[in-house]
Amino acid sequence: MRRRCCKCRRTSDRLLHHCEWCRKNRHVGKGLEIPAREKLSHVRPTDEDERWAVSRRLMHDDDLAIEDRFAGLLVLLYAQPLTVVSQLPVTAVIVEGSQTSLMLGDTPLLLPDPVDKLARRLVARRRGHTTIGTTADSPWLFPGALAGQPLSSHHLGKRLKRLGIYSRPGRTSALMSLSTQLPAAILTELLGISPETATAWTQEGGHWARYAAELQERPHPRG
Repeated sequence: MRRRCCKCRRTSDRLLHHCEWCRKNRHVGKGLEIPAREKLSHVRPTDEDERWAVSRRLMHDDDLAIEDRFAGLLVLLYAQPLTVVSQLPVTAVIVEGSQTSLMLGDTPLLLPDPVDKLARRLVARRRGHTTIGTTADSPWLFPGALAGQPLSSHHLGKRLKRLGIYSRPGRTSALMSLSTQLPAAILTELLGISPETATAWTQEGGHWARYAAELQERPHPRG
């Protein structure tokens, strides 16, 4: 189910390029409008120290709902949009012995401790906010109020905002960090990000890393 979503996103990219080509070559009318894609680089990212402080709280604060903890970590650590997080199937969590992986792209992403433990616990006791029944009733990792339906991304976003987590700034910060550490192909395979987006962020991440290094090398004025 998750892989199909990734393919849909890539197919959408191809359709946009095809429509643009048709318009330029006058195969369609000039009135055709192509909506602009979201550009996360135009979003002010969450402060890096703040992102890690919130992430540590999500990892260790047992007073928080486990659903919110795991969803928030997927945003802040793995740059996942809420539309994807809310529709993750239970089968996306793969448990093999002592290892736990999450299927976001085409290759399972091995989860570190304690994120792996949260994933296992969530699968074991998942519930929608008004769902009644056994855990086997829903195929979704985040079940919604309606039987057979996942939790809406809007409702999930409202829950995360109560914890100070804002999806787009959090994703932007995560992508800025990940793109300085991993090549575009790996980002696509592990996180389900489109190749175009992964390449763009890898290039931007290189610029960001060089800028940060330059700041570190500059002499600091003495107080």
